[in-house]
Amino acid sequence: MIDYISKELVPSQDVLPIKPDTKLLESGILDSLSILRLTIFLKEKLGVQVDSDEVVSENFDTVDAICRFVQEKKST
Repeated sequence: MIDYISKELVPSQDVLPIKPDTKLLESGILDSLSILRLTIFLKEKLGVQVDSDEVVSENFDTVDAICRFVQEKKST
């Protein structure tokens, strides 16, 4: 997940490296367009469908949060 975000979504190399607890939304690493791209990645590569009501800060605030969200979705 960190690799994908670092290579495909980071707007500026100045924010690298990203850590599992880096605040992605607060720091501006993720914005609405990059979240859309990330949800497409989650669906295509991991088979995780993200519903519009699930696109909330607690699910996308950090890499750890995204991984927890993906694990929860895969376990249901």
